[in-house]
Amino acid sequence: MSKKIILLLALLLSSTLLWGCSSGMLASVNGTNITAEQLDVEVAAVKMNLEQQGFSFEGDQGKEIEKTLKQNVLEQMIDQELIMQEAEHLKLMPTDKEIEAELAGIKEQLGSEGEYKKFLAANGVNEPKLKDMIKQQQAWVKVQEKVTAEVPEPNEKEINDYYESNKEQFSQPEQRQVSHILIGTADNSNGKNRSEADAKVLALQVVDKLNSGADFGELAKEYSDDPGSKENGGQYPPFSRGSGFVTEFEDAAFDLSKGDVTTEPVRTQFGYHIMRLDDLIPAVQMSLADVKDNISATLKEKTVTEKMNSYMEDLREKADIVNELAEQAEENSEEKQSAN
Repeated sequence: MSKKIILLLALLLSSTLLWGCSSGMLASVNGTNITAEQLDVEVAAVKMNLEQQGFSFEGDQGKEIEKTLKQNVLEQMIDQELIMQEAEHLKLMPTDKEIEAELAGIKEQLGSEGEYKKFLAANGVNEPKLKDMIKQQQAWVKVQEKVTAEVPEPNEKEINDYYESNKEQFSQPEQRQVSHILIGTADNSNGKNRSEADAKVLALQVVDKLNSGADFGELAKEYSDDPGSKENGGQYPPFSRGSGFVTEFEDAAFDLSKGDVTTEPVRTQFGYHIMRLDDLIPAVQMSLADVKDNISATLKEKTVTEKMNSYMEDLREKADIVNELAEQAEENSEEKQSAN
């Protein structure tokens, strides 16, 4: 998926479309109202996305999290309105031509009119609403570019200091590439409900076949109960220590020499593993020259973020902002303190 579409998806989940009903004012920014109805729309979109990822808002804990979510979303809406007003003040508001060009780019990357319509439907938006979102996104980018235009590139000392202080970020630990044949037990035996004794006997028989010259990959395809690797001859992608494998499997992998096969099947909670070390990839420390450009970009991005955060804080301090949710939260906190 392209960067443009990813950015738009993020915007679809956090954008602040200040349109619709004007009743039920919940906040205001320099006289522009944000209603409870508008907040509900935005919170519903974020909740839907979280629930699709398996998050639950059920129970007392879920209600408390939803309350915090509403407060956070409302603060984002206030910030977006501040940016829209600032873009207007600085004469940086996106033009209709710029918005249409961005929309055309999105349609092109989605590939067809049908895919575009699916995209709108999946995210619960229509084209006018999408254009408003694009307008907000472009306004934010334009204001940020103006505010941070004079942020300098990091110098050599800053880059070198960052590298020396964060060398572990630029290293790759030793990795092992392993093939294995799993003779599973009970629920891990592909419906065979194999007993512990039967699994061990079969695993030893497979070892005998290997010792007699049988091909490891063919035996994996025939006998392995690991559906994720058997069709690949039992081979896993390279992994380092702490990658999530069970301890017994990992220890055996790091005890083998390249090309060796375990002389005895390795017992884990899944059953018995016959393992072969296919490759040993030494640890690598990337040089400063290898990562210099990445460090420079990271440091500059950090400075840009800090400057933009400071700018937003200044906008908030100067603005006439009403935030009823924040006021209610403060009152509730004071009441609790008084009760204690």
